[in-house]
Amino acid sequence: MIKPLIVIDPGHGGSDPGAVGNGMREKDLTLKIAQRIGAYLGDRADVRYIRTTDKDLSANKAKDLSARAALANSLGADYYLSIHINAGGGTGFESFVYTGADRGQTATVRSAVHNHVAAAFARRGLRDRGRKTGDLAVLRQTTMPAALLEYGFIDTAADAALLKDEKFLDELARATADGLAEAFGLPAVPAAAGPDGDLVRALAKLHAAGVMDSPDYWAANARDGGTAKGEYVAKLLKNMAERV
Repeated sequence: MIKPLIVIDPGHGGSDPGAVGNGMREKDLTLKIAQRIGAYLGDRADVRYIRTTDKDLSANKAKDLSARAALANSLGADYYLSIHINAGGGTGFESFVYTGADRGQTATVRSAVHNHVAAAFARRGLRDRGRKTGDLAVLRQTTMPAALLEYGFIDTAADAALLKDEKFLDELARATADGLAEAFGLPAVPAAAGPDGDLVRALAKLHAAGVMDSPDYWAANARDGGTAKGEYVAKLLKNMAERV
């Protein structure tokens, strides 16, 4: 089975904090969610990130957005997913695809992801704002099916309270990964980590930073009672040493 190449873009970063509210910055939340989506997808997909640290691709906003799209295009991605947090006093979740592109695989993948994520918000009493279209730069300039997700409102108390909850961020990431797995016909995403949520978050960071390339393996073995094979440990240590 050929793995789909999925590019995940944590919106904003570096000199651009994105939306700010209730003691949070959009750029921090988008990076957390993006890394966790990749960790939940694990070895089922070839996941790449536009950024894995707090940086932008250009201090000029228009050039930054174009650079993000260009990077995804240069990788020959099968899918591009832009992660954002909303602002403006509303509430709930909404998704966007490019104007006129709500058909074919673009519509199929967006629908699957939207359904899973909207359900996560609904379980917390927050509304589904709907499937939308828009002339957004990263959606217009990418050449593969793409979507942009707005996970709640950073300046609305009810939404912000959830965005401060690490378990809810895990839930959103898991829901997004479930939607992608469904749309691309991938094996089901493993059950949520439950009390091992800290492990999932650690694996997300290490996977995004390129320290490990088998998060599924480590999720199964890096826990009480688990036994990691020597070759996996050796590779992990070598990767860590290269980044020290």
